[in-house]
Amino acid sequence: MNQPRLFRWLWAGQSLSNLGDTLYLLAIVTIVYELTGSALFSSLVPLARVAGQLACGIAAPIVMDRWPLTRLIQLSQLLQVLLFLVLLLAVRGLDEAGIGGVLALIGLLSFTDGITTPVRNALVPRYVGKKELLRANGLMSTTDQIVMMAGWAAGGVIVAWLGATPVLNATLAIYAAALFMTLRLREPAGEGTGEAADAAEDGASARGAEADNDGTTTDKARLDGSGKTFAAGAGGSEAESRPGGAWASVQEGWRNIWRNPVLRLIFWIETIEGTVSATWIGALLLVYATEQLGSGTEWYGFINAGYFAGCIAGGLLVVAFTRRLSRWPALSIAAGAGLMGLFTLAFAWTTAPLLALALVVLMGPPQQLREVTRRTVFQKVCPPEQLPKVMSAENTLVYSLFGLSVVLLSWMADRWGVGAVYTMSGLFYLTTAILTALFRRRIDAASRAADAAEAASERLSQAAGRQPLDRSSGADAGVEPLTRP
Repeated sequence: MNQPRLFRWLWAGQSLSNLGDTLYLLAIVTIVYELTGSALFSSLVPLARVAGQLACGIAAPIVMDRWPLTRLIQLSQLLQVLLFLVLLLAVRGLDEAGIGGVLALIGLLSFTDGITTPVRNALVPRYVGKKELLRANGLMSTTDQIVMMAGWAAGGVIVAWLGATPVLNATLAIYAAALFMTLRLREPAGEGTGEAADAAEDGASARGAEADNDGTTTDKARLDGSGKTFAAGAGGSEAESRPGGAWASVQEGWRNIWRNPVLRLIFWIETIEGTVSATWIGALLLVYATEQLGSGTEWYGFINAGYFAGCIAGGLLVVAFTRRLSRWPALSIAAGAGLMGLFTLAFAWTTAPLLALALVVLMGPPQQLREVTRRTVFQKVCPPEQLPKVMSAENTLVYSLFGLSVVLLSWMADRWGVGAVYTMSGLFYLTTAILTALFRRRIDAASRAADAAEAASERLSQAAGRQPLDRSSGADAGVEPLTRP
């Protein structure tokens, strides 16, 4: 059921919150470095953030059983504002002895923030519907890249110009604005019930049986009337889906991934790519610019900016060609990963600065193509009631693999050179492209079945006189665009 006004509040609130995260981390890193003169101590700031987010990813399913999604994201944003006020007081007159307390506060801030990403990704399909999901994800991803580019580039200049304390004060205002927007969110209106929903369920079941006959799905993955995928014969009963305690809640997302063939495939793809997810961190790019290219540190900045610029352009292209790309999701994922692999291999072997810069710009569109399409498929084929815990499990995987990747790739760069790091990364991208191509029929069939089920449900609801409305505005949400002209 489409509710684009609620999506816009979510989109704006999370964009502001991400900008606040970037600015305050920059400011705290600057303060810690000025106090200690140590890069090691400064690196503990982002490490505390990752540790807090990882801990939240593990604990998040427990609270998801007890709170509505909108209440969770609102509470998270409120706690961030309150904890940031405490952090703001703590950094005034800070000395080296107080750095540990500041790091603990950052860990707590990140813990409260860690639940927002899985909740956000679970709310997006409920607000915009499956038809507009790829476009919505493209808009969110593009905005994320713009915020990161503006935050790290312009934020560094602002911190150097005004100092860390004024930036922290401005960040508090940004967090407050994000809280105001987040408080406007409401739980999405429920799906239609009665004869229309039952008829949609029957139609989707028939399509699921046809997909089975084609060999694109298995008995373990079928579709209900809402385009949901559930495990048949694998503990998919309602009784088994109920939480049986804290540990059962933590396990539920992982079990749902494993029972669903398409989610399981995406899980393995993300595991492979997650092993090299630290490829583009600043430390490795700095080594690449100075050692392999033989250039000054300014080329690290150029390459970093070029990568973000390419990702922004890629996100805009995904938004512009949503309808075409949504027809063949497996092809989009495979083509994106394949091109990313080829460009990364060329990047690994070149020693020409201009060519390296051109390659990272060219990487942006395929990077966004594979990432946004893969997330969209993930959201489509996962039942809505399972999506928050599944996304929480995915976030835990991403954070864990990123930490492992930083250690692994840094060790490789020291032992065999940074070129080996990018060569391995390119080969891993090509591996996921081949894996996606091999299972393309399964991915496409599941995505199309989910789209068909939602379209049938909408038609039947309209025929029964229950056309979905945007309850927040009273307007027809089925025709209102996600973005205003």
